[in-house]
Amino acid sequence: MKLVMPCMACFQELGKPTNEFVTLEFRDDGRYEVHCSRGHNSVTVLQQQKFEILFDIGANAIIDGYYREAISSFTSSLERFYEFSIKVFCENNSMNNDTYLKIWKQVSNQSERQLGAFLFLWTSKFKETPELLNNKDTKFRNEVIHKGKIPTKQEALIFGNTILKIIRPKIKQLQSLFEEEISSVISKHIRDCSKIETNQISGGTMCANTIISLSSGEESHNTQTLENALKSILESRDIIESTESITRGLNTRARYV
Repeated sequence: MKLVMPCMACFQELGKPTNEFVTLEFRDDGRYEVHCSRGHNSVTVLQQQKFEILFDIGANAIIDGYYREAISSFTSSLERFYEFSIKVFCENNSMNNDTYLKIWKQVSNQSERQLGAFLFLWTSKFKETPELLNNKDTKFRNEVIHKGKIPTKQEALIFGNTILKIIRPKIKQLQSLFEEEISSVISKHIRDCSKIETNQISGGTMCANTIISLSSGEESHNTQTLENALKSILESRDIIESTESITRGLNTRARYV
């Protein structure tokens, strides 16, 4: 799974993008360093939250035939969505960052505690119990992750669609009441990632087109099935391969000029 990124410093300097792109592997910290042929050494921060990226990693795993890894990534996406929601609720309660980090440290290694915090906070804000994985889905997930069950492609697709049906309505609910808090959480994420060294230029931020998306307002995107999303990913892979080919050609010609 790769991210296609232009040199944002070139864009800022020239007022338009160049034909040069860099393909990068997704990073845990959301911070991407780009080195272009014009000598720029820039840092661009991806604004997507971890739960958005993890679901895409799971989708790509299905395409590549790694169905156990897909189940694991989908599960992690759901858990990190719980974490994101907790951050939004704490932001709504005006909890300062130091206090949040101190409390999160107590639950960061125990998913059951995180789920419990999410359940109570969600119910207190929306006055309803949130939909979670049912017993059958939980049993399947545990068998795959903890007992070595090898799932089929169809089972991975079904599980992925189940996660979509859980997360997407909750994103809508969060956005309906906590739009300002969501923006604040994203801004803090960007600020934490935007550490620039003396020889680097800030490339600003970038938004990726993920299957689960906080930024996309298009109904067609936010209601597409996992199967349809996989078709889009395959098309994007073709574009990335073409981009890499063009970039290699430009670099080769540049060496002989």
